[in-house]
Amino acid sequence: MPRHATAVLTPPPAPEDQYINRQQLRVLVPASDMTLWRWQRDDKVAIPAPVKLGADGRNYWYLPKVRDWMRRREERSAQINVSPDQK
Repeated sequence: MPRHATAVLTPPPAPEDQYINRQQLRVLVPASDMTLWRWQRDDKVAIPAPVKLGADGRNYWYLPKVRDWMRRREERSAQINVSPDQK
């Protein structure tokens, strides 16, 4: 009896659970390529490092990590901007 190949269907990733390219990252984080490069190497800023994906070996960033970094950065900024009267 011949075997037939069956496709295994996996659900597509959620829109938030994906990798984004440099152009998409720069929409979220409006900074130059050089600034992004510097931020990756600055422990105080620590933007998530990209990974190389695909045959072309281009950089991609994992969106959940970028969003988490953005949230933490906003929280730190809010803490710094709190005046002594509000503490």
